[in-house]
Amino acid sequence: MTPRQFVETDNKNFFRVHRQVYVCEDTWRRELTRIFDKCWLYAGHASELEKPGDFLTRKIGGRPVILVRDVASETPLAFLNACAHRGAVVCADTKGTTNRFACPYHGWMYDTSGALTGVPGRSAYGRIGEGLPDPSLPQIKLDDYRGFLFISFGAPSASLASYLGGAKEYIDLVCDQSEGSVEVLPEHLHHSIRANWKLLAENGVDAYHLPFAHKRFLELLDSLGTDPNSHKRSGIGYALGGGHAVIKSGPPSTGRPIAYWSPLFSPDMKASIDKKFDDLVARVGQRRAEDMAHTNRSLFVFPNLVINDILGLNIRTFFPTSPDEVEVTVWGAGFSNETPEERAMRVSALISFIGPGGFGTPDDVEILESCQRSYAHAGIGYSDFSRGMSVGTTNHTDEEQNRAFWREWANYVEQP
Repeated sequence: MTPRQFVETDNKNFFRVHRQVYVCEDTWRRELTRIFDKCWLYAGHASELEKPGDFLTRKIGGRPVILVRDVASETPLAFLNACAHRGAVVCADTKGTTNRFACPYHGWMYDTSGALTGVPGRSAYGRIGEGLPDPSLPQIKLDDYRGFLFISFGAPSASLASYLGGAKEYIDLVCDQSEGSVEVLPEHLHHSIRANWKLLAENGVDAYHLPFAHKRFLELLDSLGTDPNSHKRSGIGYALGGGHAVIKSGPPSTGRPIAYWSPLFSPDMKASIDKKFDDLVARVGQRRAEDMAHTNRSLFVFPNLVINDILGLNIRTFFPTSPDEVEVTVWGAGFSNETPEERAMRVSALISFIGPGGFGTPDDVEILESCQRSYAHAGIGYSDFSRGMSVGTTNHTDEEQNRAFWREWANYVEQP
């Protein structure tokens, strides 16, 4: 089977993807080089690098990366976490503050701009760096949009702003909710799923599964006093171009820490949440305030970023370590001007659904892994993404969001 046969559609009534694409090792390797080596990938948030010398180390796109706010320029930079000498990791800590990185293998040292500043026994190298390969830490192209930091390992075909395209509007809706700035919470969740990464990409903007896969969570909300009719949301789904997509729905029966109270939150918070909405209306107008506070939104940025602005604000990335395994990282986020009580409410909302002991993630993991197990058998056929095509709707439970992903995936992977 050639790659061109994976995605099939008549662009009118049906859209399907051959399930071999979820298990084929050759396809996975094409994805690594054609997608993850070329696209802009979410790396972190500026709030995680607050002061000059602040750094993070994390694996992004399968590579060890250092993100640091340079002491001299005070701007965020990104480097491969690999010594220019023999490639050893130069920073083993996950985060901290420093003015240098030192290789534990042979002691080469670098400053926060990546420049080589010290070599033990340097005279043995003669005129190091003159006419020789650059001895600095390998720098990675980094750009940001409103504090969201992205890197690209290759030579990107477009600037970050152009690459994000229509997704910028929905990042703006996140950032403009408060007069405070977006802050990523100090800790994060990390886990793996025995499933192909594209199943998680589909799941991130799939509202169709909510009343079935997450029935227990809706029952919990009902037991707390939520009106069951509020679970019957209406909404829309958009393809934003470039593989990006968003789903919007309401009313948010789970509540929104930003100005929409529900029984999931403490009754003591209702008055302050109501006031936040009044303040929001005064600042941005009724229509935009309702879009921010009274609407759940899940934004997918191709290839592997989901920003869920729902019962809490969370940022999720994922990367395939094999055709049938994906590593997932989730960060909670809030705003710098929140009270301790509001921040605690955000954390509680995050772990109640997204966390490993929450109501949402375990449901999704079990279902995605069951899909992967079934795909392991030859001749299992196609997955269908035709919902909403023939009737021409943009309902949030349709699958235009998934079709947007697969069209862009085909642009990268199915080309000769």
